[in-house]
Amino acid sequence: MSPSLNVLVTGAGGGMCRGINARLAGSGHTIVCVDLDAQSSEAAAQAIRDAGGKAVSFAADVADEAAVGQLHAEVTSTVGPVQALVNAAGILDRKFLADSTAESFRRALDVNLVGPFNLIKAFSPGMIEAGWGRIINIASIAGVTGYPYPSYAASKAGLANLTRSLLEDFWGTGITINSICPGVVDTPMVIQEVRDQVRRRVPTQSIIDPAEIGAMIAFLLTDEARNVNGADLLIDGGATQLFSLFNNHAD
Repeated sequence: MSPSLNVLVTGAGGGMCRGINARLAGSGHTIVCVDLDAQSSEAAAQAIRDAGGKAVSFAADVADEAAVGQLHAEVTSTVGPVQALVNAAGILDRKFLADSTAESFRRALDVNLVGPFNLIKAFSPGMIEAGWGRIINIASIAGVTGYPYPSYAASKAGLANLTRSLLEDFWGTGITINSICPGVVDTPMVIQEVRDQVRRRVPTQSIIDPAEIGAMIAFLLTDEARNVNGADLLIDGGATQLFSLFNNHAD
């Protein structure tokens, strides 16, 4: 497979994806930026082009199956086949159980779990036809350890399990599918209280740079990673092993 791929990244306008986009574009890949907001998606693509990379932008609601179908048609006709898919679009609904509703819970599942399902269903047939493909789902350590915001934790746990569950579907196709489970990533969404906890509760005492996630994805896109398949890859500084990062009752 050529070292230059068409890589579709959902949630491309977010803070974490900006680092991912830059790292992948720096490896020579064309980034297909997809975001719910067209202006945010185009801004992400423009940032890549300003840095000398290749990028195009599209707007779509990943939770909407019909919209994803239209996205597939537009991307294929404009850019060509997508060889790699990075499902990074997600929402964090900061609601405890008492404040949650079925509607808010369902919306988190729709974006964080149904969205990746829609993208995989739409774009994997082209990968199967080509005999090669890479699918990377951005889950979270919240799906491993649990989290006080149940909609987020449940959706991310489901995403990691979806990754494992699709191994049979891609048997012998040349496609690998993996999930990455980050800890605390340096984005504007991270509140100061969580940043303050990192030094006390993460062995490396460091917040994750989005470029670190980009570097792991860049490796997964290579042929050298052909046997990394069905894995939940932790980038968390060791926090999951301690299982105390999000424990509000810890000292």
